[in-house]
Amino acid sequence: MDQALKNCDLFAHMSSDDARLCLGCSGAVEKKYGKGGMVFCETDSPNRLFVLLEGSVTVGRDGADGRRAVMARIDRPGDLFGEVYVFLDQSTYGCSVQAESPVRVLAIPAKFFYSTCEKRCAMHAQIIRNMLSVFARKAFFLTRRVSLLSSGSLRRKIAALLLEHRSPDGSLVLGMNREQMADFLGVTRPSLSRELAAMRDEGLLDIHGKAIALPHPERLKEFYDYFVP
Repeated sequence: MDQALKNCDLFAHMSSDDARLCLGCSGAVEKKYGKGGMVFCETDSPNRLFVLLEGSVTVGRDGADGRRAVMARIDRPGDLFGEVYVFLDQSTYGCSVQAESPVRVLAIPAKFFYSTCEKRCAMHAQIIRNMLSVFARKAFFLTRRVSLLSSGSLRRKIAALLLEHRSPDGSLVLGMNREQMADFLGVTRPSLSRELAAMRDEGLLDIHGKAIALPHPERLKEFYDYFVP
């Protein structure tokens, strides 16, 4: 658990001991779910936020046709989820989180973040400041995704997604399979597969199984004018 807490933005600028003290004060509990288990459903009351300790989960929403649209995939120990919904003053989460593999999560009561405790300890104030930073970064990320989804053609969307996930050393760490990529871009998997194949044939991409590489990233800039180097 200590490594997950160290990776979690919620516990930034805090030692492992300080983080555990805060968790004890908050009433946090560790929970386990098997593959396919629901960490929370759309209609559940949003009274807890969660820290992923082990495994991976997907965030989604059920459509009118019964299909579950994947909004995000979370697989890094220390990642937060559910934190936005506990501060929206609504009666339900409005989305669901499902275990993609056996997972362990830390469930933290939302009320812990409403105010500092009567002792007014420095660590409680720090964790509230950290939560504000988390929200600021999330707002920035969502702005970026809106820009991606409104970028026009499917090729432009793919170019934007791949360029923004390119590491400084040029490698690509996408963290999603083809189906998840299609859901993220709001297109069908066959449409995505056809466009990826066309981009491969044109020399824009190297595709080996599930792996995608960018042999000439500068050429992708021709299809998307917003680019993070």
